[in-house]
Amino acid sequence: MNGGKGFDSIRGARHIRGQALLIACVILASGVAAGCARHHPYGAKTPEEFRERFDKATQRALKKMDATEDQKARIKPIADDLGMALSGFREEHKAIRSRFINAFEAEKVDSAEVARIRADALALADRATGKMAEAIVKASDILTPGQRRKLAERWKKCM
Repeated sequence: MNGGKGFDSIRGARHIRGQALLIACVILASGVAAGCARHHPYGAKTPEEFRERFDKATQRALKKMDATEDQKARIKPIADDLGMALSGFREEHKAIRSRFINAFEAEKVDSAEVARIRADALALADRATGKMAEAIVKASDILTPGQRRKLAERWKKCM
């Protein structure tokens, strides 16, 4: 169907859908990093609202794990940096999703364009997970093992 180049129609569609789902999960997981249930920051309509919700969720999580004032002060810049980055990643994800839709709506789907979009999506996932991993490592140096376990239990309840 595409001249032997790129993806065949069924495998390619499944692979692209899987990659898009991976990106969505990474962005969604950013909400779980700070809190869960009605407090998810991914329901925000603007980047500013996202960062505000992310900040509030982070504060709630720190309170629930009995973080000291010093720990809260040391975690705040890490969380602020992560929230800012995730907000940007969220906007990039929306743009990538629109590009996938536009490519799919075209009279003839350009497999090379779909491959470029996929590469951009994978690069976004790599940057987003890298930023989250960096924040987790930095926060682990500040929180006690007991506090980390408490937070991990909270995250498990959100899954």
